[in-house]
Amino acid sequence: MAEQTLYDLTFEEARAERDRRIEAKNLIGREECEPELNRMGTMRWYLHPGLETPSTRALYFHELEIPQGSNSGKLYCQGGVLHFVLAGRGHTVLDGKAHEWEDGDAIVVPIRESGVTYQHFNTGVGDVRMLVSWANLDSAISAEGGVAMEILEPCPEWQAANPEG
Repeated sequence: MAEQTLYDLTFEEARAERDRRIEAKNLIGREECEPELNRMGTMRWYLHPGLETPSTRALYFHELEIPQGSNSGKLYCQGGVLHFVLAGRGHTVLDGKAHEWEDGDAIVVPIRESGVTYQHFNTGVGDVRMLVSWANLDSAISAEGGVAMEILEPCPEWQAANPEG
């Protein structure tokens, strides 16, 4: 029996992905997405390469919730991140400059060769809810997209739940 080649492996992986998609879902409701508190805030993941349930892994896609009077973590990344504000009012500090927004607005974080730093602030009444998406280019240019990706400052809720760090 011949040793498996990389070409054989390509077909095996394609078959496995095809089989996974047969059982996968094209419609995922908010109630199916467990809230996850992380350094950026509370997220509900709809699409992520680590999730088996969705039929596609082409995008990172989640809802970000920011409590009244709070803020997201501060992120340094390549950019290219789209936010759609479902509910709330606030501003985003992008590379030191504040930009106001409200429900129904889109926030598009530009792609910059040297990267960008941004953080969202809830200045309205009630929770802010945003849909957040960016392309999954991990296999082409890594999850970091060509520059480092780092949380420069965690959100207050994560800090409170993780006092050690």
